[in-house]
Amino acid sequence: MPERTVHGVRQRFAASALNYRALRLGGGRLPRLAWGWMPWLGLDAFTAPDPPGPDWVRLRPILSGICGTDMALLTGKASAVMSPFASFPAVLGHEVLAEVVEGGATERVVLDPLLSCGLRGLDPPCGWCADGRPGLCLRPTDGFLAPAPMIGFSRDLPGGWSEEMIAHRSQLHRVPDNLSDEQAVLVEPFSVALHGVLARPPAASERVLVIGAGAMGLCTVAALRMVVPAVRIVVVGRHAHQRDLARRLGADVVRSSALDAAVEEAGSRRYRPLVGRDVLVDGFDQVYDCAGTRSSLDDAIRTTRPSGRIAILGGPGEIGRLDWTLVWTRELRIEGSYVYGREASLPGQPHTFDEAMRLMLEHAELPLGELVTHQYPLEQWRAAMAAALDRGASGALKVVFAPVR
Repeated sequence: MPERTVHGVRQRFAASALNYRALRLGGGRLPRLAWGWMPWLGLDAFTAPDPPGPDWVRLRPILSGICGTDMALLTGKASAVMSPFASFPAVLGHEVLAEVVEGGATERVVLDPLLSCGLRGLDPPCGWCADGRPGLCLRPTDGFLAPAPMIGFSRDLPGGWSEEMIAHRSQLHRVPDNLSDEQAVLVEPFSVALHGVLARPPAASERVLVIGAGAMGLCTVAALRMVVPAVRIVVVGRHAHQRDLARRLGADVVRSSALDAAVEEAGSRRYRPLVGRDVLVDGFDQVYDCAGTRSSLDDAIRTTRPSGRIAILGGPGEIGRLDWTLVWTRELRIEGSYVYGREASLPGQPHTFDEAMRLMLEHAELPLGELVTHQYPLEQWRAAMAAALDRGASGALKVVFAPVR
C-alpha cells in the first residue's frame, strides 16, 4: 500500500468549476464515452486544513459513498441553479463514515454534512436552522466559511473522498458497535429516504409505489417497511439484481413497468390517447420517485391517483419535454424532500441520523448493508467512476471509496 502521510500532506479527489462549465458546454456526452477514464479529473495531494475553532475535529474517512448528486456534478449533468451556493475546488464526499483523529483514541462516527448558520458563525441563526432543519438554511453564502450547503461542496471543508477532513463536533453521530461499516456509510442516504417517508407516512391501507431500485429506491423500500410494517410496497426496478434486493428489503411486488404495476396492483384502467403513452385512471395513493429522470417523473404522474402524493427523492435537475397535464387535472400533490434534520413528528424530535441507526438495529433482518456492492481505494478512482457510470453493466448499487485502507 502506498505511503499516505508525508508532512501533513494527504491525497484527495477534487472537482472544479472549470470542469463543470466545460462538461456543460459539451452536452454531457463525454463522461460515458470516456468509460470512467475521465481525464479532466485526477487524484492530487493537499495539505489538510486546520480546524477553524476548538469545537472542530479532524476525521479520517473509513468509507465514503458516491452519490448520484456527485456523479451529476462530475459529468456536467447537475443544474447550475445551485452553483451560487457552492465553492470550488471542492473535495466531494458527503456520505461519510469516519474515525475521529485525536487523543489517541478512535471512535466511529457518521457525518451530518449540512452547514448551519451556527457553524458559519452566524448568530442569531435563520429560522430554519433554529428549527433544526439546516438543509433549508437561508444564509448559505454568509459567514466565515466559503459558500456551500454541506461539507463536500466547499473549498474550505474537504469531503470524504480524501484521507483527512475536518468537521464540527455537532455534526458527528456515534456509530453503535453492532452496525457494520457498510451499514454505517448508508446512514446518510438512508436518512434522506427516511426523512421523505416520515414527512407523510402512508397508512397501512394505502397503495404505495417506489419508482427506481437504485440505492435511493432500495433505502426507501427499507424505510417504508420499518416505519409502516403493514403497508404493501410495489417497486419498479430496471435490473434483476436491484429487483432481487428490493424483495429482500421488504417489497411485496416488484415490476419492470410502472404502468403495468398500476394496472395490476392499484386497479388502474388504461386508455390509449391519440398520440403518446397510455393514460391511466386511478392509481397509487403515494408514489416515491427515487430515480429523478424524465421517464420516472412521467411514470409517477401517470400512476398516481387523483389528489395523490408524489414524493421526489431522486434529485432531478433540468427536465425537458415533461407533460404536466395530469398534475393539474388530477390535482396531484408533488413534494420535494431534501436531506434530513430534526424529525418534529417523532417523540423527542430526534435527528434523522439517530433514528436511522435505531431502526437499522431494530430491523437487522433487512440486509441494508448489501447495498454497498463496490469498494475502491482512492487510487482506483477510475474504476469507481466506471462502476458508478454504468450500474447496469457493473451491477453496482452503492459504490464507495475506502480512503485509508
